[in-house]
Amino acid sequence: MPIISVSLTDKNIEDLELLQKELGFTGRSEAVRAAMRTLMAESSERRPMVGKVDGVLIMVNDVCALGLIHDIYHENHLLIRTHVHNHLGDHRCMNIMVLSGEASEINRLLNQMYRLDGILYLKFIRS
Repeated sequence: MPIISVSLTDKNIEDLELLQKELGFTGRSEAVRAAMRTLMAESSERRPMVGKVDGVLIMVNDVCALGLIHDIYHENHLLIRTHVHNHLGDHRCMNIMVLSGEASEINRLLNQMYRLDGILYLKFIRS
């Protein structure tokens, strides 16, 4: 199996070690492979989306990501039918958005969100 080098923050390593311990992985590599399978499954669900799509986006983020998220909201305001924002404490926020639009535009928005630092949880549920 090839070995690759990956740069992680201290928080990423802390989270990785917590997952390794909680889920019983034998090593970090096993935990990273499982995380990749999860992300691939999520991506595979979105890949066949075509035409008009409606769904709900649930996101939990660190407060530090708010500025970038705010910019993405404004760039994509035509896709966002409803937006609910709640402060969770511990410098975290939850955002729930009802999205409606062309699949390619919804995927573009989701891809922007996935790439942001500070996103702790992101799930799109297609109706």
